[in-house]
Amino acid sequence: MPGEEDTARRTQWRDISLPLSAALPGIPGDPPFRRELFLSQEADGCEAASWGLSAHAGTHLDFPAHFLPGGRRAGDYPAAAFFLPARVVDAGEFLALGPELLDAGDAAPGEAVLFRTVNSATRAFLGPAFPEAFAALTPALAMRCVRQGLALVGIDALSVEPLDDPGFPVHHILLEAGVLILEGLFLADVAPGRYLLSCPPLRVSEAEASPVRAVLGPADYFRERP
Repeated sequence: MPGEEDTARRTQWRDISLPLSAALPGIPGDPPFRRELFLSQEADGCEAASWGLSAHAGTHLDFPAHFLPGGRRAGDYPAAAFFLPARVVDAGEFLALGPELLDAGDAAPGEAVLFRTVNSATRAFLGPAFPEAFAALTPALAMRCVRQGLALVGIDALSVEPLDDPGFPVHHILLEAGVLILEGLFLADVAPGRYLLSCPPLRVSEAEASPVRAVLGPADYFRERP
């Protein structure tokens, strides 16, 4: 039987995903999320539904194949790649996130960094419309993430960079270096600090991106018990 300490530790896990529904705004031009019943309790005695959505709907991972011909896809990663030590960094009120956010130097190679921005405070990506302006990474910060050897970069926006540059430099910098991108987080109630991140994608081997249910737990959750 689990003890009180184990029960308390399990309650510390936090869902940091956006709720996936037709009300959630998508990337402009992407097909909207839809859920349609093809069996109903009234007519069929059970319920079953089909889904239609973009691979980039809601909280999702971008893999290198999103921008790079021949790049790695979801099926090219072991499951362990999606369970990472992570640091949540408070980006303040800035919209253009610069490399100084990592000046503390406490994000180690192979870890994830999640940027908590004004997007969460203003609920910018909870709808009904896709925001005209939002906090996002600059190329300089993306390069800093690469130099620090991060395995994953996450942000509380549906895009890690503004959509006004057709070259998408931030995506290219990160994905060309093999850094996974986790977009569409909601971090309003998450304090800066160290955590354990869980964000496994759907098992669609050829996927260039995939919705995930991103969750944060205590950084020492898997520590050895005496």
